[in-house]
Amino acid sequence: MPVATPVSPRVFKAIEKSDIHTLACCREEDIRAILPCLVRMSLIAPLDHSEECIAGRKVILRILSGIEVVNSLVALLSIDFPALEADVKKEQQLRQKLGGGNQGESVLVQNLANGLALEFECSDPTRRLRLLLSELLLVMAQIREPRQDFYHKASELFDNPCYLEEVSDVLCIALAELPALLPPAEVAEALLHVTNGPMLISRMVANQPDCFREVVTGLVMNGDKQDEDVPGGMLRLQAVRTLCQMNPSQALNVRTLCVEQCRMPGLAIYLTLDAGKANAGGMGGSSLCGGEGGDVVSYVTGLLLSPNQPQRSWFAQFVKSGQRRKYDQPASALVALRTDLSERLRNFLLFNSNDTLPDSQVIHATALLRLYCALKSLANLKFSEDTEIMYLLQLVTCRPPPSAAGVRFVSTGLCMLIACPSLISSQDNERRASEWIKWLVKEEAYFAGASGVSSSFGAMLLLMAIHFHVQQLSAIIELVSAALGMKVITRASSLGRIKYIFTHDVFTEQVVTAHAVKVPVTTGLNANIPGFLPVHCVYHQLKSRMFTKHKVPIKDWIYNQICASSTPLHPVMPQLIEVYVNSIILSSNKGGMSDHFNEPISEEEIMAVFSQSIFTEKNSGKCHEKHQKPGQRRGALRGNQLRRFAVRGKAALTPPTTSTSKTSHLSSQTSPTTCCNTPVASIMTSQLLLLYYLLLYEDVRLTNSHQLLASSRRVLSYSPHLFAQLPIRYLLSHAQKEQRLYAGLYSPLVKLLVSHYPQLCLVEDWLYQTPSANSRLGILPPPLPLDPQSVIRAMEDAAHNPGQVLVLLDRLLRMPPYQLWPLAGSLVSSVKCLLKPGIPRRVLDTYKQVWMRLNSLFPRRLWAMTVEGLLPAEIHGKVRRALSEDDIILDPLYVLRCDDEVYRCAPLLHLVIYMLQVYLLSSRTFLSQQMQNRPAAAISHNLGTNTSTGTATSPQTIEEEREKLRGALVLTQESAAVQILLEACLMKEREKDGAGALILQEVRSIVCSYIHQAFLKDTTLAKLVHFQGYPGELLGPVVRGVPSMHIAIGLNWIPELLQLPDLEKQLFAIELTSHLALQNAMPSTLSISRLGINTLATLLSVLSKNKRLKIIKESLPSLVAIGRAFPALTDDLLHLMVMYGRVAAAQSGLLAAPAPKSIAFQDENILVDGIEKMDYEEGPPVDVFRSVPQEDSLYAQVITTFKMLVKESTMSHNLY
Repeated sequence: MPVATPVSPRVFKAIEKSDIHTLACCREEDIRAILPCLVRMSLIAPLDHSEECIAGRKVILRILSGIEVVNSLVALLSIDFPALEADVKKEQQLRQKLGGGNQGESVLVQNLANGLALEFECSDPTRRLRLLLSELLLVMAQIREPRQDFYHKASELFDNPCYLEEVSDVLCIALAELPALLPPAEVAEALLHVTNGPMLISRMVANQPDCFREVVTGLVMNGDKQDEDVPGGMLRLQAVRTLCQMNPSQALNVRTLCVEQCRMPGLAIYLTLDAGKANAGGMGGSSLCGGEGGDVVSYVTGLLLSPNQPQRSWFAQFVKSGQRRKYDQPASALVALRTDLSERLRNFLLFNSNDTLPDSQVIHATALLRLYCALKSLANLKFSEDTEIMYLLQLVTCRPPPSAAGVRFVSTGLCMLIACPSLISSQDNERRASEWIKWLVKEEAYFAGASGVSSSFGAMLLLMAIHFHVQQLSAIIELVSAALGMKVITRASSLGRIKYIFTHDVFTEQVVTAHAVKVPVTTGLNANIPGFLPVHCVYHQLKSRMFTKHKVPIKDWIYNQICASSTPLHPVMPQLIEVYVNSIILSSNKGGMSDHFNEPISEEEIMAVFSQSIFTEKNSGKCHEKHQKPGQRRGALRGNQLRRFAVRGKAALTPPTTSTSKTSHLSSQTSPTTCCNTPVASIMTSQLLLLYYLLLYEDVRLTNSHQLLASSRRVLSYSPHLFAQLPIRYLLSHAQKEQRLYAGLYSPLVKLLVSHYPQLCLVEDWLYQTPSANSRLGILPPPLPLDPQSVIRAMEDAAHNPGQVLVLLDRLLRMPPYQLWPLAGSLVSSVKCLLKPGIPRRVLDTYKQVWMRLNSLFPRRLWAMTVEGLLPAEIHGKVRRALSEDDIILDPLYVLRCDDEVYRCAPLLHLVIYMLQVYLLSSRTFLSQQMQNRPAAAISHNLGTNTSTGTATSPQTIEEEREKLRGALVLTQESAAVQILLEACLMKEREKDGAGALILQEVRSIVCSYIHQAFLKDTTLAKLVHFQGYPGELLGPVVRGVPSMHIAIGLNWIPELLQLPDLEKQLFAIELTSHLALQNAMPSTLSISRLGINTLATLLSVLSKNKRLKIIKESLPSLVAIGRAFPALTDDLLHLMVMYGRVAAAQSGLLAAPAPKSIAFQDENILVDGIEKMDYEEGPPVDVFRSVPQEDSLYAQVITTFKMLVKESTMSHNLY
C-alpha cells in the first residue's frame, strides 16, 4: 500500500530534538509541514537567554524570512485566544447537549452565507479558526454516538485538497494554543472520519512531537482485533503507519503494543516489513533472513509459536482472514508478507549452484522453512503452486554443508515434507524429493562424522521409515511436531506419496532392521542430548517386533547402549528395556506361538558391569588387600569365612529343554571377552538400568508362567546367586537421592522392588538417615589402623579397652561406602565379643549405628553374615555347617537361634528382630515366587488321574490347596517367632530388681513393639498366638506393651477361646479378659467380661472337685481386676464369689480334720497384698498356707478376695 510521507524522518527527528542547524539545511518543501511550530518558536518569548538560545532564534528567523506563508501564520497567532477559548467551551457544551445530529446551531460560526469552503477562503484568520473548530467539534460529537458501520464525515473543508495546507496550519495552531480543550488523541480519532485524515494527523504530531506516544497509543487501543476486515481499520492502519514512517525509531515499540493488546495485526506486519526494507536499504543489500532483511522471519515465527495462546489465535485468525479476501479488495498485509517471503526464497535459490546451499545461508534458510511450516500447520496457509511450492521444494532439496547447522536444515526439510504434503503433489516434485532422501541416506554417515553432532538426521530418517512400515502415521506427526517445536496438523490420508517414497523407494522393512543394528550407540546418552537418536529407532522397531520378524539380533546393541548411558537418564531408556523384555518372553501374535524371540542378556555380561562395584566378592577382596599392610595380607581372617554365605548357583532354564520346542533365540555371537571389555560411561546409571532389566524380566516371566507352560517354551531364569551379588539397596538409595537424574526410572524400579524384594523396602529403611560421627572422638590420639585384623582385635578387647573400639567405630561412621564395606566381615564375625559382661552401652549403640550404615549399602549379604556371626559355633557338641542365605530364607527361625545373651542386650536384640522381620518377608516372597515358577497346571499334568475317584485333579483345586499350605506355613513361622520372643521375655531370678529389671523392661519393650507391628499386619497371627497360649505372667506386660491387643475385643475371638474344651485355655482367656478390661474399658470389653463370669459359673457346676478348686484359686485375681474395671458387674461378681465361698466351705467341711479359723486366716494382709499386686515387679505372691489344707486356705482366699472386690469396685474414687 503506497503511502506518501508527509514529514520526512530527518525533519521530525530534528524538530523533536530542537536541532535547528539540521532544519536550516532542509529545503522549504521539507519544512513546510512544521512551519506552525517554527513560527510559534520565533514569536514566543524564550525562558532561556543563553547565547546558544539567542543564536538558535536567529537561525529560525533566517529560515522563516524567505517563506511567504509565514505572514498568514503570524496573523493566526495574533488573534484573541482567550475569547476564542470561551466560545469553544460553549460550543462543546452545546454539542454535548444537542449531540451531532443538529448541525445548524453553532456558537463559533453564525450567519454562514456561503459554503464552508468559500467562507474559509474569504475569511480573516479569526473566522478561519472558528470555522475549523466548529467542524472539528461537530465530528467529535458525531463519532461519540453509537453506530453499527464506520462513520465518514463529508466536509468541503477537509475533502478539498487545495485547502489541505491551510487547514493543517490552522489545526496545528489551534491545538497548540488550546491544549486543554483539544486533546491530541481525541482530535486524531476524529480526523480518521474525514478525508485526508492520516495526512492531517501526521502534520499535527509533527508540530507537537511530544504527543507522538499518546496519539499512537490511542489509535492502537481503539483499533479492531482484525484491522483489515473493516473500512475504518484500513484508515487507522494508514494513519499509524504514516506516523511510524515519520518516526521510525518508535515503530518497533508500536508493533509491540499491537501484539500485547492483540489488535491491528496488519499494522504489525507492515511495520515489520517497513523496518526490514529500511535495514536492507541502509545496508545496500537484498532482503534476506536475519539481520540484513530485518526480523520478519523471526518475528512472525515468534507470533505463531508464542507461549501466549491469545496471541497465537489472534495472529492465526489474521492469516486465515487474509486468505478469504476477494481479488477486487485492496491488497492486504498478508499479501505483502507472502511477497516478501517469496522474494527471500528466490534470493536463496539465486545464490545456489548445483543445488548446494552456502554455509552462510543455512541458518537463515532453516528459519524460513520453519516459518512456512508454522504458517501451514498453525494458520492453515495454502501455498501457491506457481511460486511458493516451487521455491520451497527447491530450497528443501538443497544439499547443505556437513555441519551442525546443515544437520538441522536437513531435519527441518524432512519435517516439512511431512507437515506440508502439498510440496510433492506432482510427479516431478515427488521424484525430486525421492532423489534427495536417497542422497541423505547415502551421506548420513559422512554428515554425522564431519559435523560432530551426536544426533544426526539419520536417526530421524530411520524412525520415520519404521513408523511408515507399521502404519503409525500419528506417531510420525508427533515426531515432526517434536522436531519442529510446534503442533503439526496434517491428515493421515495426505501422506500417501511420502509414505510410498519411504517404504518402497528408499527403505524396505528388511533394510530398516539391518541398518538399525549397524548404527553406533550414542556415547554418553543422556536427556540433555536433543533431537532423534538411534535409541528412538531401536525402541520403535522393538515395539513393532521387526527384529524378531527378520531374525536380526539386537541384544548386543541394547547392552552396549545401556553401558553407554549417562545422567540425566534419557527418558526412552526405561521404555526400551520394557519392550526388549517383552520381546524376549511374550509372543507378538494371538496364538501365543512365534518362531523367534530376542536373546536375553547373559549373566556374564551383567556381572561384567557389576564387577566394577565394591560389593562384588572379587572387588571386596581387592579392597581388603588395598587397606592391608604387606605383612598382614598373608594372615587368615575370620571375616573371610563369612563370604561363603552368598548363594552359589548357575543360570538354569525352566522348564527343562525339550526336543519338541519350536522357539529359538536370536544369537548375537558375543564372546565373553567382548562383553567384559565393553566401556561403561556411568557405572551407577548402567547398574541401575541392568537392575531394572533383571527385576522387570523376572516380573514378566513369573506373571506369564502359565502362558509359557501352555506354549511349551523355555526361557532363561536368572540364578539366585546373580541377585545375591547385586547391591540393590545401595543403588536404590543412590537413585532416591538423585531422583532428578533418574526421573523415568525411579518409580517403576521401586514398584518392582516392592513386589519382588519387600524386605528391602521397609518403612524404617526409607526413613533412615546416616548418623553423624562424634567430632571429639575423631581427633583422639593415637590413630588406629583400619584393616580387618585391627577391627577384630579391637572388638575382642572391647570389654577391657572400650575406648579403643569406640574410637574405631566412630571412625567407621566417617568412612565413605567404598572404604567401609570391606570391613563388614570383620565387624560382623566378632559381634559375639560385645556380649561379654562389662561392655559399655555407648559401644553397643555405636556398633548398632555402624551396622545400620552397612545395612544401607548391601543388606542381604550383611544379614546372612550377622546371623552366622550370632549363632553358636557348636550344636549339641557338634560343629555345625555354615549357613547360606537360602537356608535362612527357608527357615527364618535361624535368626532366633542365636546366643541367649543376645536376648538381654537391647541394641543387638533390635538388630536381631529387624533381621527376623526381613527374613520372614523374604520367606513369604520366596514361597510366592516358587508357586509362580511351578504353576498348578504343571503339577496337575504330573499328578495325572486320581485313582480313587477316577477323575483328574483340576489346576484350580491344586492352586487353592497350595495357597492354603503356603499361608499355613507362613503363619506357623511367624507364630513360632512370636512365641520364641515371648519366652525370651520371661523373668529370671537375677532380674527381679536392680539393673537386671531395667534391662528386662527394655527387652520387653522391643519385643512388644515387634509384636504390635506383627499383629497389625496380620490379625490372624494374634488369634493364633493366643490360641496357642503363653505363660500367664506375660499377659500383663503384653497387654500393656502391645497397643494392638485391642483387636482381641474388636475381632471377638475371646468367646471362641472360652468355648475350647481345655480348662487351661479357658482360664487363660479369663485372665486375658481381666487385663484387657483394665487396659481398654469399653462396652465390648464389658460384654466379654460378663460372658467370662457366666462361663466360670457354668464350669463351677459341671466340673470335678479338683478342677473346681483349680478354677477358684486361679480366677480370683482376675475377678478383682474385672471388678476394678467395671463396677457395673459387681452384682454378678458377688454372686459368683458367693458360689465360690459355698463350694470352698463345702469342700472344707468334708475334711477329716478342718483347720482352725485362726490358722486358716493368718497373715491376711500378706494374702491381700498378694492378690492385689499382679505386676511382675512385685514378685509372686507369698505362700502363707503351707501348713493349711488346700480347701481351708482356698476358703480364706475367697473371703479375702470378696473384701478386696468390694473395696475396689464400690469404695474406689474412680467410679465409672
